[in-house]
Amino acid sequence: MARLTTPLTVKEINNSKPKEKKYKLSDGGGLNLLILPNGSKRWILKYRYLNKEKEYAIGTYPTITLARAREIREELKTLIADGIDINELKKEKKLVAIQKETKNLNTFYIISQKWLEYYKDQVSENYHTKLEKALENYVYPFIKNIPMEDIKRLNIIEILQDLKNRQINETANRVYMLLNKIFKYAVVLEYIPHNIITDIDQNTIIGKVEKKHYPTLTKEKDIKGLLLAIDEYSGDYTTKMALKIMPYVFVRSYNIRHMEWCEIDFEKKEWIIPANKMKTKTEFILPLPNQVIELLNEVKQFSGDCKYVFPSFRDKNRPMSDNTLISALRRMGYSKEEFVPHSFRSMFSTIAYENANHEAGHKFTGEVIEALLAHKEKNKIKDAYNRASYKDSMRNLIEWYADYLDNTK
Repeated sequence: MARLTTPLTVKEINNSKPKEKKYKLSDGGGLNLLILPNGSKRWILKYRYLNKEKEYAIGTYPTITLARAREIREELKTLIADGIDINELKKEKKLVAIQKETKNLNTFYIISQKWLEYYKDQVSENYHTKLEKALENYVYPFIKNIPMEDIKRLNIIEILQDLKNRQINETANRVYMLLNKIFKYAVVLEYIPHNIITDIDQNTIIGKVEKKHYPTLTKEKDIKGLLLAIDEYSGDYTTKMALKIMPYVFVRSYNIRHMEWCEIDFEKKEWIIPANKMKTKTEFILPLPNQVIELLNEVKQFSGDCKYVFPSFRDKNRPMSDNTLISALRRMGYSKEEFVPHSFRSMFSTIAYENANHEAGHKFTGEVIEALLAHKEKNKIKDAYNRASYKDSMRNLIEWYADYLDNTK
């Protein structure tokens, strides 16, 4: 005859005291309360599975009451009767919980931020900032907190169609390429098994976008009009001086706005732009014609004690803002369809090529023109050679162009 176990009472449990060694109080049906030397009390269920005696930890008392422990005992015994090893089941549930937690940690925002950090050393500071803004403005509003694994093609299509509906197709294409880089990164690091961006046909969703060339001025009377308008500009002094230097150096807007005094070598008449400010991620040494050196000496009297050559008129410790030069051109009467800061580059390129090997022009090749524009040669060996061998030619060409501008004005 089986021995009957007297069920436990709450009073008996509460009165139980710790001993030098752990001991058990039995409630029957395999349910035991383990009393440990440190005073803690734990519910244990003894059961048999495949003729082996095992123990299952239910939880601690009084977090799990006597009544609740008995309910759990019956639930577990039902599972055991169905041939389930409850300890293995617990391990599986823990694994699923961990996987779910990991999945929730690997949201698009978290992975994209990791990618941004990884990509930081591969692009210029300006371009990296643009990528951050693109994610913030166009992508995060849709999928910021969604786990990477849960993002579907329709989520991405919604982002691209939103941009298309706003008639910014070129931005949509850039966002598509940005997302492709992030998802490719996520696949390589095994956050996701597949890059869903490759399953989306760019042209079908966005449509083909004709590449727009920056507007510029190429006729001498128009160039003269622009240079005179800059001379007559009545706005902020540093803005005017930046605009006066821009035609001679034709760098990207970011570079002129972030020009620092420590980058200018007045003795060698050079502007050494560090790699982190260049789109090519390569240090660029731009020879400066005398006209620019004179203008810089003039500006130095105003901002020589600042970090930046052209500081913000609101805060001398910060560079000129992104819209300052654009706004100045608008005040001078040039619309975005006529001229933008980047147009100075197109203007130099057009004039330089049109006057190459010309009797009244110059004798420098296209390679020298591209070198002055800091366009990267795809052939790395040739690129290194060009930078070394074109130094004198670059100086002679930029001096020719500076004189051309002065003669035109």
